[in-house]
Amino acid sequence: MSELEVLPPELEDLANEVGDFICYWGFKKIHGRLWTHIYLSNDPLDAGQLMQRLRVSKALISLSLNDLLRYDVIIENGKSARGTQTYVGNPDVLDVILNVLRRRERKMLAKAETSHRMLTSLSPERQNRASLHSERVAALGRMIHQAQNALSSLLELATVDLKSWEEINEGKKSDPGQI
Repeated sequence: MSELEVLPPELEDLANEVGDFICYWGFKKIHGRLWTHIYLSNDPLDAGQLMQRLRVSKALISLSLNDLLRYDVIIENGKSARGTQTYVGNPDVLDVILNVLRRRERKMLAKAETSHRMLTSLSPERQNRASLHSERVAALGRMIHQAQNALSSLLELATVDLKSWEEINEGKKSDPGQI
């Protein structure tokens, strides 16, 4: 980072807040900090620039960039004049969220379902010895199933072409007599 490229402390404050927030979703703070710098930058950034900006090791930057690429949170943007790979933020934030839901939450729910199925396959005697509340075990299974259905519905809704809804809405505004 050159002397001309002094970053305002407000940027680091924001990057830290995004990092804290992203931890809630199961990512690491570095992922949020890294994404904030890449997403808000006018120019594509490379690993060296990110190391200087965030003051972290090359190894941490490398691992974190790979994680963000895997979830399509950032996109490779070609080589810099120095020949290093540069990155930009994925501009389609909805796509980013949906990719995380598809690739991570769906797998987590599938694992929870498998574990629940294994628990319910125990003999009644073993469940009783473990002092399991059978109605709550069944309710937990229903919750997992409902969460899977809600996630599937959300992911399906995201594939709906909303242009037709916008056109219908615009039509109602221009001609109140039309249905």
